[in-house]
Amino acid sequence: MTDPLIAFVWAEQEFRSTGLAVPDGFSIRFGRANVREEAEAAVNGADYIVTGSGFGVVDKPLLDLAPAARLVQLTGAGYDNVDHAECARRGIPVCHIPGLNAPSVAQLVVQLVFRLTRPLQMLSNGGEHEWLDARKFHAAGAQELGGQVGVVGYGHIGKIVARLFAGLGLEVVRAERAGQDDPAVPALPLEEVMATSDIISISLPARADTQGLIDAACLARVKPTAKLIHVGRGGVVDDQAVADALEDGRIAAAAFDVFENEPLPPEHPFLNMSDAARARLLLTPHVGGQTLESKTRNFRVALENVLRVSRGETPIYPVPVKRDAA
Repeated sequence: MTDPLIAFVWAEQEFRSTGLAVPDGFSIRFGRANVREEAEAAVNGADYIVTGSGFGVVDKPLLDLAPAARLVQLTGAGYDNVDHAECARRGIPVCHIPGLNAPSVAQLVVQLVFRLTRPLQMLSNGGEHEWLDARKFHAAGAQELGGQVGVVGYGHIGKIVARLFAGLGLEVVRAERAGQDDPAVPALPLEEVMATSDIISISLPARADTQGLIDAACLARVKPTAKLIHVGRGGVVDDQAVADALEDGRIAAAAFDVFENEPLPPEHPFLNMSDAARARLLLTPHVGGQTLESKTRNFRVALENVLRVSRGETPIYPVPVKRDAA
């Protein structure tokens, strides 16, 4: 009898770098989620599918390769890249891991804000010319971090973003949402957060009520000196509207870690801007949660859920799915 197979739809070196071991009595097969051929090869005949949130898809053709699959486990908070209706039809539980990558994502927000506020040209060769050139570069764009931070999406990530900026001495507000209560951080209507904040941090999940929420009309309220940071889910922010606002000088700067289409296609508006506008935009390839510590935490929980299901136990952090979804 062969060992049950875990399809770990990640690059093998990323799993090995955590130092985690394959559970006793299981075999494992790796493949990158955003390379379809590798994902299919990894999932073929698998009993458990472990894959990332927000990249690669778990659709019917992929599930057809693993007819005995007992679990689809996502290694992050998001779960919009899974065909939940098909999993529900097959009786396969889908689980995610909310909150464990939040420290890494929140720290990226702060890192991006610092890069936009005080860009640095590093010394490498020495000499007066390099020294003066680096000082000139710094003098042209350096600003002190200050003002009001508006957090749009006050979940696991948003709460840490607020705490980090408050620790740096900035005033922090959040977009109000029913059911959220934090007397330490004032809640304001979204329109007021957008209009009054100097730094706007977007960390909203992908849902029907968030799709396209930060659109051209919303951005029209933003200060021309404001900086917009987006680490939520692609599609929440209208990328074209942000590109237009940067071109027109209606927003000072922006940084995006997430996009509706990933990898970023060459025709994307962010890649077809004027040099002056592009210089005020930072783009990162959906790496907010991709630190060693975050991956170790998430991979450990994912493997624990595999063990739970293998023992006939209920897995933790199931994603609620309506079985009547089309």
